[in-house]
Amino acid sequence: MTIALVLLCVVVGALELYAARQAKYQTEAFLSRVKELHSLVRRQNQTLESTGRQLNDELGEVRQRLPGLDLRVNQHGGRIDELAALLHRTEEYIRAQAIRLHELEKQRDALAELRGRLADMENASFPVAVPAIAGQVAPDARVEAALTRISDLEHNRAQMLGLQRDLSRALEDVEDVVTDLMRHTSGELDRAITATLEPGTEPVTTVGGSLMCADPALRDVLADVYERCVEGSGLSVRFKTAEEHLTRYYLTGRVLEELGGGYTALLISLTMDVGSPSLRRRLPSDEASVKALLRALHESAGAVARIGPLVAAGTPDSLVAAVLTHAQSLEFDRQDFPADPAGTAARLRSLPVHQLWDLTAWAGRPAAG
Repeated sequence: MTIALVLLCVVVGALELYAARQAKYQTEAFLSRVKELHSLVRRQNQTLESTGRQLNDELGEVRQRLPGLDLRVNQHGGRIDELAALLHRTEEYIRAQAIRLHELEKQRDALAELRGRLADMENASFPVAVPAIAGQVAPDARVEAALTRISDLEHNRAQMLGLQRDLSRALEDVEDVVTDLMRHTSGELDRAITATLEPGTEPVTTVGGSLMCADPALRDVLADVYERCVEGSGLSVRFKTAEEHLTRYYLTGRVLEELGGGYTALLISLTMDVGSPSLRRRLPSDEASVKALLRALHESAGAVARIGPLVAAGTPDSLVAAVLTHAQSLEFDRQDFPADPAGTAARLRSLPVHQLWDLTAWAGRPAAG
């Protein structure tokens, strides 16, 4: 019996030692996990502090720019409100004049009918029935009333001509205001593009574009292809002005450096059939739209298209494209090359070989190639 008790005590002691050792191991594992979590929390705190400092710096820059932006918005907002009010008044005036002209048209028809009846009365040897104007009165009174009515209508016609002159002057004033607003907006966008191209300035997501087509029959089709290409390149048309053969575009959405890299990669792939994955990632988001624009330029009698740094000139026997630097883009804007496809092609051929791509052979292949 004593031996059994001793063995039982030994077993209990062994179990207690085992339980203590397991508890120690669990405690050490728990402490190690707590230390890891503490280190992770410290690293996350450091990351949050760094992100907070960056956000504070960016917010400070935005706060510094806000006063100037507010001033420009207020200036343009006041001018636009004035123009909107003027256009509203003009629309009301035009509606009133349209109603007035409709009434005068009816009076003119009545005048023509009265003149015809008076001519019949003068030429006929028998009385001609004339509708009573002021009730059943004598024929002489009816003729007198008709003549009076004719005189009134002639006076109304003079008033109508005066109103037409006033309306023409008002429309000319509105046209002048719209022209001034477009000129002002073009100047602001030109300055934004110049700021993008000048060295030492922060990049601005406003770039220039232009489309020149010598064939009037293809101008609308080519413009549609051009704007699809703009959209496919990740840009949007902010403003455009149309001249006789040239349409200037102000595009926004991406900076020149980003566009230049994508267009360069695409032109290399067209001329050298390069299909490496690293190059493919730099192509425009919709390279099919760029290819469609290049083929449309080649099929035209003479056209020039520019989207930021990309310039392509198509003549009856050639198609060349180039990716310009900042300085070359600024020179391109100042010297107005897009007005002459042949001159533009010659100017592009004078660029360094690493900027110029002759796409004549590529454009002559089937579209699937």
